[in-house]
Amino acid sequence: MRKPIVWLSFVNNIPLKWKFTLIYLLCVLLPILTINVLFFQQMSENIQTREHNSLQITIERAAKKTTDMIEGGVTLSHSIATDRNLYEVLDTEYADIVDFYESFNNMLSSKMRPFMSAYTYVENISVFTENRTLVAGSNFFILDEAAKRTSWYEAASASPSAVNVLMYTDVDPINAKASKGYFSIVRRLNEYPMFGRYAKYLRIDLKLSSFDEILEQEEPYMTINMLGPQNQVLIPSSQYLQKAVLQDNHGDDGLMFRSPLGTPSYIRDWKLVGIAEKDRFQTAVQSSRHFIWMLAAISTLLPTSLIFIMLRSYNYRIRRLSRHMEKAKNEKFDLIVLREGTDEIGGLIRSYNRMAAQIESLINDVYKLEIQQKDMELERIRAEMKLLQSQVNPHFLFNTLNALLVVSAKNGYTEVTDIIRNLSQMLRRMLSWTDSPVTLQDELHFTEMYLKIEKFRFSDRFDYVFNIEEEAAGCLLPKMCIQPIVENACKHGLQAVKGQRVIRIEARRSDAYLQVQIEDNGKGMDEQRLTEIRSLMNGSLDADENVGIRNVYKRLRLHYGERVDFYIDSRPGEGTRVSFRIPALSSNEGGI
Repeated sequence: MRKPIVWLSFVNNIPLKWKFTLIYLLCVLLPILTINVLFFQQMSENIQTREHNSLQITIERAAKKTTDMIEGGVTLSHSIATDRNLYEVLDTEYADIVDFYESFNNMLSSKMRPFMSAYTYVENISVFTENRTLVAGSNFFILDEAAKRTSWYEAASASPSAVNVLMYTDVDPINAKASKGYFSIVRRLNEYPMFGRYAKYLRIDLKLSSFDEILEQEEPYMTINMLGPQNQVLIPSSQYLQKAVLQDNHGDDGLMFRSPLGTPSYIRDWKLVGIAEKDRFQTAVQSSRHFIWMLAAISTLLPTSLIFIMLRSYNYRIRRLSRHMEKAKNEKFDLIVLREGTDEIGGLIRSYNRMAAQIESLINDVYKLEIQQKDMELERIRAEMKLLQSQVNPHFLFNTLNALLVVSAKNGYTEVTDIIRNLSQMLRRMLSWTDSPVTLQDELHFTEMYLKIEKFRFSDRFDYVFNIEEEAAGCLLPKMCIQPIVENACKHGLQAVKGQRVIRIEARRSDAYLQVQIEDNGKGMDEQRLTEIRSLMNGSLDADENVGIRNVYKRLRLHYGERVDFYIDSRPGEGTRVSFRIPALSSNEGGI
């Protein structure tokens, strides 16, 4: 039996109501609340991470579109800058206007038109040259002193790079009194040194509206600005080019995301900066917070309600049962009247009600009557015992047998002397009965005394044979396990047989078992009678038939339980064989 854990025994002293309360608080409510809090924190972190990644993707997408537009303009400038015919026309000195327009009509008039159609985000393509024999107009202009004082020329001429991307302000060509912002790609045209007589520059103006459209597409997600090399805001606040500078501490009011425009030298320090307000994250978390709280309320209230209903049912019925059990101590066997249910507690209540009703019935009707009957039966048995003791005095019987033994010995009645001695020893052993086991050798000695008496009766027509192995002789077994079977064989098997009667007793020890076999050559039994005897083996000993064999079988089962094998075999006219196998134990091995 397992011993209870001592340090947990204090649980048995806690009232049932508080046990249920602790179970609910520690095993239900606290885990549910903890899980909900952790779930809310994890979901909030996931939402912020998701929004952060989404905004980073947004700024990177806008940067990719902007970079593609600038790279497209640079590619266009490369296509124009590598046109040898253009260099030749721009480097030629024309005699007069007519001479120039002939070349213009042949070469320059349609030179830029295909590029303008292909690159929709290009606002204008301008070629500037110091060749004053050209006539300014269309896409071609004279690089005079006024042009050299412009911002784009000063930046391009001072830069060591052949390609420059510039954001600047200049005079609006439509309204000379107003200024206009330009986003231009300026490139020196010096790919062919042989045509280097005059300085030549290519300026490709990109539409600011195209950049604004890119930034406005992402405006629902964040506010995006294009920053130049000194963090000045270029787009969409280009009109404040010299004043507006975006500082890192601006991110205190929101979340700032950055994405560089590229690695080429002309846009190496350019970048897009997006600012997302904190309200965006709070709104995303707030939308999930309602769902989480609703889920927490359902996951808390529903289990709480179910647990309350189940534990209340459990507690109420257990308390009722406990009160009635207390009443039973004072012999008050009141029935528990309630809807007990069909679970284990309901089964306990029904069992208690049946037990209380039966006890009440026994106390009132049966118990006292049975006590009276048992007292009367005991008195009757005692009277019969006293009568039997008065009728047969064992000392008187032994004295008589001893007197007969002396007279027979004096007169030389040898056979009668042996019979009387055997009978006296048998009676003495039977009257001095104890439950202690005996060895097989002692049991066979007692059986042999009985067989000698039977041999005296049948004379030469009866004989017996012992075939006992030496190892089996010392094994222990209960008293009177062989003699009743031998007596049964003599009484029922051999008495009706004519001719020689023989009983054979064999015993051997094999492994851990003792095998005993008693065989006669009597009249035997048919299969029907044999089946009846086998079915009577577990019957009551009050029956008159086969008492000896049943007595032996029951005592063997009492001592050895299921380890006993008992067999009865018989054939009509051939005899009967009774055998049993029991555990082989000697006095040295601990006995039975």
